[in-house]
Amino acid sequence: MTESSRHSWHDDLETALAARTRDAFTALLTEDVRWGGEQRGTGNECTDRDQVGDHYAGLLESGITLRLNGVEPADTHRGNVFTARVQVSAPDPDDYPPEMTVRMTLRDGLIAEICILDGPPTIEVLYVQGCPHHEQLLPHLYDLLEQNHITATVSLNEIQTVEQAHATRFLGSPTVRVNGRDVAPDTDTPSPSASSDGSDRYGLQCRLYPTSNGGPSGVPADRWILDALLDNPTHESAVAAIRVGDVDTLGLLLAAAPELATVRLPRHEGRTLLHVATDWPGHFPHVAQSITTLVSAGADPNAPSLGDHHHETPLHWAASSNDVPAIDALLDAGAHIDATGAVIAGGTPLADATAFGQWDAAHRLVERGASTNLFEAASLGLESEVERQLDTGSPTEEDITSSFWGACHGGQIATAELLLRHGADIDWIGYDGLTPLAAAERSEAHEVTRWIERQRANPLPAPTNPDKNS
Repeated sequence: MTESSRHSWHDDLETALAARTRDAFTALLTEDVRWGGEQRGTGNECTDRDQVGDHYAGLLESGITLRLNGVEPADTHRGNVFTARVQVSAPDPDDYPPEMTVRMTLRDGLIAEICILDGPPTIEVLYVQGCPHHEQLLPHLYDLLEQNHITATVSLNEIQTVEQAHATRFLGSPTVRVNGRDVAPDTDTPSPSASSDGSDRYGLQCRLYPTSNGGPSGVPADRWILDALLDNPTHESAVAAIRVGDVDTLGLLLAAAPELATVRLPRHEGRTLLHVATDWPGHFPHVAQSITTLVSAGADPNAPSLGDHHHETPLHWAASSNDVPAIDALLDAGAHIDATGAVIAGGTPLADATAFGQWDAAHRLVERGASTNLFEAASLGLESEVERQLDTGSPTEEDITSSFWGACHGGQIATAELLLRHGADIDWIGYDGLTPLAAAERSEAHEVTRWIERQRANPLPAPTNPDKNS
């Protein structure tokens, strides 16, 4: 982008904000524009032009005025990412900060992302009395913040009991967390020798950190702390390139910094760039090409996310976003189709897709060879597979009822009817506190809701199982 085009974009945005109309503002946005904070998927974000327009109109109706206080280009190869200071005037000054810092990403001259940057970070130091390492850390930590001109809140949290250590997932003294995330890389990935929940790692103990020379240290490396606190322009450029579908820039960044392919992004909750490419809401432009570019550069398509209770791969995330092109690209690149670790019962990508009602993704996974359990087969209307599992899998009554719920959730009368004949409880209160009828209503499966109402009015006789009676 040239200097003149930057000024033109900047002028257009100032004019639109001064006009204070929805149409003037949305005319500068891409159809798939996103407006939200740095952490995606929190529910407090807009993911298309209509949603952003509605949000902006709501601000105007509330008497809020936005005005640019300055726009500067970010450090990217193509110059399509800008940092803007936005002045906020509100009827009640306590409702909004007087100024926000916003990162804007352009695509084809239009705004593709408006990212409200997080406020000052918080640093928590967890320690146990009697371990000298945290006393060594604290003065050095304050010096590190001062030397790098970082404003942050530092709090101390003494861990006094084993129960408290387990509740806080305390790995030893000192543990340093920035915005709730341990600064040590890959901390949340369980070791092969650890218990299934990692609980044997927690306790009242001193902690040793690895160093570049191979020896242990009682404090985390400065680089880890700084990486967790500071924006890395190269990281942010790669994230922006993926979100706007700029595959050429992504390739240039990977060529200049090969470690990007496998890095865990401290400012993005330890995501890999493949997780960024499949993050909610998904469907980023040219996502298949971005995935192929990343994997060709060394990205692991089976890398787990760093969650406290799950370890989802990029394929899990693509399935949860109903992003079929991303699914195909990941599978073509070697992603394990039945990888475990889902937020849904530790299951596969198909478990996520069916639970979240992402039916395009679910059907594509089955087409590509994904295994199905009874719930998944029922929710997808795979009648012959449901019959096979009923005949050979010895499902429990609970399995049958929960799978009946899944069939209603998926709008599948044939498999629902089959499971009802095998004794499913039509009034079971299941997932999300919903009955099968309520699940069908939520899915707008109107034929299923009418069918359930008829079945409740004329219940079937108690089922019999010839195999069990023989």
